[in-house]
Amino acid sequence: MGNEHPHADIHWRDDGQPLSRAFDDVYFSRESGLEETRYVFLEQNHLARRWTALATGERFTIGETGFGTGLNFLAAWHLWLQTAPADAHLHFISVEKYPLRRADLRRALALWPELEPLANQLLLAYPPLLAGGVHRLQFGQVALTLVIGEASEGFATLRLGDDTIDRQVDAWFLDGFAPAKNPAMWSEALFRNIAALSRSEATFATFTCAGLVKRGLREAGFALEKVRGFGRKREMLRGQLLQEKSSAVVTTPWHLPRRPSRLARRSQIAVIGAGIAGATTARALAERGYRVSVFEAGSAPGSGGSGNAQGILYAKLSHRPGPNGDFNLHALLFALRYYPTLCPEHFHACGLLQLAQGEKERELQAQLRQWLAARDAAELALPVDPAQASELAGTSLHHAGIFFPRAGWLEPASVCATLLRHPNIHLYCGTSVDHLSQQGPKWQLGTAAAQHEADAVVICCAHRTAGFTQSAELPLRPIRGQVSIARTTEHSARLRVALCGDGYIAPPFQSQQSFGATFKLKETGAEVREEEHRENLQTLAEVMPDAAQDFAGQSLSGRAAVRAASPDYLPMTGPLPDWDSLRGTYDFLRRNRKALIAERCHYPPGLYTLAGLGSRGFTYAPLAAEVLASWISGEPMPVTGELARALHPARFAIRDLGKNRQR
Repeated sequence: MGNEHPHADIHWRDDGQPLSRAFDDVYFSRESGLEETRYVFLEQNHLARRWTALATGERFTIGETGFGTGLNFLAAWHLWLQTAPADAHLHFISVEKYPLRRADLRRALALWPELEPLANQLLLAYPPLLAGGVHRLQFGQVALTLVIGEASEGFATLRLGDDTIDRQVDAWFLDGFAPAKNPAMWSEALFRNIAALSRSEATFATFTCAGLVKRGLREAGFALEKVRGFGRKREMLRGQLLQEKSSAVVTTPWHLPRRPSRLARRSQIAVIGAGIAGATTARALAERGYRVSVFEAGSAPGSGGSGNAQGILYAKLSHRPGPNGDFNLHALLFALRYYPTLCPEHFHACGLLQLAQGEKERELQAQLRQWLAARDAAELALPVDPAQASELAGTSLHHAGIFFPRAGWLEPASVCATLLRHPNIHLYCGTSVDHLSQQGPKWQLGTAAAQHEADAVVICCAHRTAGFTQSAELPLRPIRGQVSIARTTEHSARLRVALCGDGYIAPPFQSQQSFGATFKLKETGAEVREEEHRENLQTLAEVMPDAAQDFAGQSLSGRAAVRAASPDYLPMTGPLPDWDSLRGTYDFLRRNRKALIAERCHYPPGLYTLAGLGSRGFTYAPLAAEVLASWISGEPMPVTGELARALHPARFAIRDLGKNRQR
């Protein structure tokens, strides 16, 4: 799951201030850390004046080289609330190699009582596992993108390879430990990446006047100005980017539209599908000020695969680095913040036990236990033996497992409906989109009753996504799944957590319990089958035999739906290409799949998809929708550039070219 970084090793001094043992340096001024932040970073970047002048709905982005205690972020957030328009958006991007543990963060921020309301929100959202990569924390109109990793590498991972997309930052807080204590951070690569992420005339401020910092900033294109320092410091630096340097193409830009565009606020966006993919997408766009029309063929949100009575929130964690493990972890972390915030009444955080059934799963969990133990991860996931699992579950279990104390189960259809309740969202149920075409800059959506028009379209209808000409080449695999529903019995009522193994069962809800589900690849029938009830009972009997026996004596009800998975089990989220243009532009990859082809293919403006969520849709969708909204709005990505490419809808077509394979 990426390169991991240990937590900060903190020494607490007698005066209550934190000191880094690794760098033998303080995190903030001994005199007044908050006043230092306000003077050095807020005042020297002229933020109060700039924010007061922002237009309604406008976005401002800050970049920071060391998150540390989060003091700079909280001070900026505090000033933002006082000066910026209510509907403006603040993005705060910060890198940190040695993140503080939550307990140390709480102790440090307790020094500033006036920031306590904001500090409490940060502490609540602070990731329970600070794994390497990008963590997106959302606080209304304020977004914190916390990148765990070395500074220059962390900023490099945010770059997608296009200057018009990558240049996001309006102001820089060049913080971190002093160059004399930590010269490795203040590298030439750091300043290059800072310049590459800076908008035209971006400003910076830093407490230091060290020679290597001045040289690095000048070479990166910044003009420098010395001003009076804070407290006992005689001088500090501030300045502005005057010379923009175009970035070299180092990776074939198959993932980038030929003319990247940022859709203006209040644009009209059509979302096809009101399952969890469409609901999270619509909500992410609506909160950015877009007007969203959602078209659902069924009678209500969640009529398809997102309509079961109970769904569990889980991810398949892995000790191996790579896109699948990275996305599963970061999607789970994001979802555990998302549902308690937006759908608290329909998310039940009772905990989830992922049981180690079968030899292969036992081996994987044994390796995962070591991975978790080395990362102080008990807040997120805790290995348990059969006795501990039984105590947590409230019923006798014979398997060890991993316990996720913050996870649990949710009410899928109610979650979808709740997410779609927003003043910027208009929902059309019982409305199937039969035809999709582009006429000039607008998209036309044909339904049985009317023709609708939009500036952009997002196709979010699971396996039916491939039914549109524009998305027909996506390699989506339909998977039928049937859930069984039984009346709660004396034995099954004891279950206190969600159980997941070869199958799953949720705790009692309205005197019933859902369990299952079957997995029928390439089947699309939605009828309920008795033989699949029997399959679900057999799977349940391996975990809770008494409950399975009780349920077998009932007349079970159930629900069948069709999910859609991708060949690599990662969702597809992002812009859809013109497939012929993509193949023509990158045809040389058939002869050399490692060739660097600097050209870009055509992407029809305003065409996107979120599909291929498979059986973990409620875990994957919130983060995948944020990625999609970032493509549309031109905001900083909530994932690394590598992961954005790993989720891109065009990735399979590019892989086919590299294998000289016809689709």
